[in-house]
Amino acid sequence: MKKFLLLIFTLCMAFVVNAQDVPYSKYLTFTKKEFKENKFKYDDETNTWSLRKSSGLKTALNVLAIIADASEEVRPAKDDYSILVQLGKEGKAAYVQVVFYNDETYHKLLTFIKDNGKDIVDTSSGKIVKYQAFCDDYALELNMEQRIISRTSARTGDSKTLKNVDESYNKYTFIIGTDVEPWSEYLEEQAAKKAKRDAKGKKKQSVDEMM
Repeated sequence: MKKFLLLIFTLCMAFVVNAQDVPYSKYLTFTKKEFKENKFKYDDETNTWSLRKSSGLKTALNVLAIIADASEEVRPAKDDYSILVQLGKEGKAAYVQVVFYNDETYHKLLTFIKDNGKDIVDTSSGKIVKYQAFCDDYALELNMEQRIISRTSARTGDSKTLKNVDESYNKYTFIIGTDVEPWSEYLEEQAAKKAKRDAKGKKKQSVDEMM
């Protein structure tokens, strides 16, 4: 009887762990109807569904500030984000990519990876910090990239002196990958162009391709 109860308890615990959904993974199983209901837009050429939120007011103020030669806010708003779902040939999701700028969201995702991820690898290069892990059947990747904005400050009063100003912000990217191969007309065109370049013996376009 004790063994039976122990087995039931173990199965229940396993269910609880599996029930811990990977954040944003729900978009991997969205139907066409669900995408439309959630205001996603489909791009036929890239075979993607995407949703973007940006501060329209801030964009308008930036334009007015430039015209008036005043200071402008050039960094993205904290709550700006974009979600892109790349589909494969059969219409199943290959991956979902979330780009955002909220520090708290980043720490929540990092905590999730450290608590639930397997084979975690963290690397850093320059201004980029990357975490990679596996969770359930997904390959997870979380990146933090520091962006630097160099701009010229506006004139103040009668001063004709312009001052260079460096501003920085963090751009975060979270990717959930599946075993589905990404497919689109755009990707096929790029692959065909690369094959044509290789056939002609032209130099590779990046150092990565030279490996």
